[in-house]
Amino acid sequence: MNFNRKAIGLISINLLLFIAVFILFLLTPIPDTYNFFIRLCALFGFTAMFIATTMSPFMVQLYKIFGKPFVKLHHIYSIFGLIMVTLHPVIFAISKMDITVFIPDFSSWISFWELAGRPALILIYIATIAAILRKRIQKYWRVFHVLNYIALLFVYIHGVLIGTDFQNLGILILFSAMLIISISSFLLKRYQKYSRKKRLKKRQEVNK
Repeated sequence: MNFNRKAIGLISINLLLFIAVFILFLLTPIPDTYNFFIRLCALFGFTAMFIATTMSPFMVQLYKIFGKPFVKLHHIYSIFGLIMVTLHPVIFAISKMDITVFIPDFSSWISFWELAGRPALILIYIATIAAILRKRIQKYWRVFHVLNYIALLFVYIHGVLIGTDFQNLGILILFSAMLIISISSFLLKRYQKYSRKKRLKKRQEVNK
């Protein structure tokens, strides 16, 4: 891939974000190897999902900067995020020898949100399958794609309530900012869509 300066700059910022997350992660005590990978996968998965979701409202601008490689780059972040958020519970299940860690907990309101990462994983997979089948469900796949934003919120709440790393003020501030930016990008995308429809409607009225 041949990237221009702007493309290289944006990729560098993304890499610096991962480096910042990793450094903050290392500042929190790590008792064992399992704990290291369980927590790091969660943090990297959230970060990759954040980058992928915030790309959506700026697809035109990013395409002008990256060209065709932009689509590949978006897929890289999405796939990497999917792998990381999958490895997080898989490694945890292996460490505890308990497969029930994948099943959402509805025993109480608090338990559901403490373990909100479980339903979040299901939502992410539904959104991923919808994206894969987007050509067959062109009218509906974007509705399912919204589940990624809901999953990101679920994962954040899960991290805040019981996540070891969210006890680190730096992690808490950084990931709170990511969530706010991601939700803002979602609202911006909805506004862009509304504005396009409004302009189109005006054109149609003028042409009548």
